[in-house]
Amino acid sequence: MEATLGQRLKILIKEKGIEQRKAAADLGLKTSTFSGYVLDKREPTLACLKKMAAYFNTSIDYLVGYSDVRDPYLSHLSLEQKAFITDPENVMYIDLAKDIKRKTKGA
Repeated sequence: MEATLGQRLKILIKEKGIEQRKAAADLGLKTSTFSGYVLDKREPTLACLKKMAAYFNTSIDYLVGYSDVRDPYLSHLSLEQKAFITDPENVMYIDLAKDIKRKTKGA
């Protein structure tokens, strides 16, 4: 059985160590609207799903229960590689690699 959006939101809120109303406020939503999502009584717009995915650092597919992979873009990497990429001290290296890729893409 696929997980529901509400089930996933409950897990993510708990993992983040926050209350529902804090998540709602951070997302710019009314508490009652967000509560509707958590209780599976309402369905968010695509724009709202994008915001929630970014906020909880996961994919939309994970949020809505289509996948158990939270971040499909990093799932193939080793723990060491993930740690390097997500370490704030390495942001300049990641940005440099992105810049080089952008500049050489058309070359």
